[in-house]
Amino acid sequence: MENYISVLTNSAFLQTIKNTLIYVVISSPVAIFIALLLAMIANKKTKMSPLYETLYAITMAVSMSVAAMIFQLMYNPTIGVLNYVLGTHFNWLNDKKIAMIAISLIAVWMNIGYNFLFLLSAIRGLSPELLESADIDGANMVQRTWKIILPIISPTVFYLICNSLAKNMMMSGLVLILTQGGPQGSTETMISFMYKQSVNNLNYNDAYAAAVIAFILTGIAMAVSFSFEKKGVHYT
Repeated sequence: MENYISVLTNSAFLQTIKNTLIYVVISSPVAIFIALLLAMIANKKTKMSPLYETLYAITMAVSMSVAAMIFQLMYNPTIGVLNYVLGTHFNWLNDKKIAMIAISLIAVWMNIGYNFLFLLSAIRGLSPELLESADIDGANMVQRTWKIILPIISPTVFYLICNSLAKNMMMSGLVLILTQGGPQGSTETMISFMYKQSVNNLNYNDAYAAAVIAFILTGIAMAVSFSFEKKGVHYT
């Protein structure tokens, strides 16, 4: 118990919990939402379908280390294309106010392809007669999406939410590659904290306690998501 008390009274670890939640709140829903939009755009097959379907899903073929290096160049405060396009002068990975957001955006980009493939398959599996009936009844795009498409593909969306929560709660790779938890601990996650305590500091007591706490918090997040299954997921 002393190990758990030591970790839970450590302000650095408490900051990692906050950072992890920020990362999850940004990366999980945004990636699913963008993938849903792309899947709806790509729903109708055309001669160009193989091209833009490949472009939408290509993020799956990019490893985390390669994606990190690409975005590191994009985030460069002097030669980075992002500041040039936006007309800003942000030091994306070295400003504690936006560093976690910058890392979350990388995760959004990396997860779009995976989510897109599942959502495209779900949307293309919808009955054409059902959508035609909605059009005849005068339903607009928003009504058709909210009242028909989302309820029918809700099992797929629910799976992607659960998968994203579990994966993002345990994220450490981008942090270890790009920021090492800096600046001032603003990007340290629970798992990167555990890794540093065990590998760098050889403090296995705190590392094990942090790992168990991260596992418990992930389980709570999954339990919360499953609590909405009966209300929000419609199985056919």
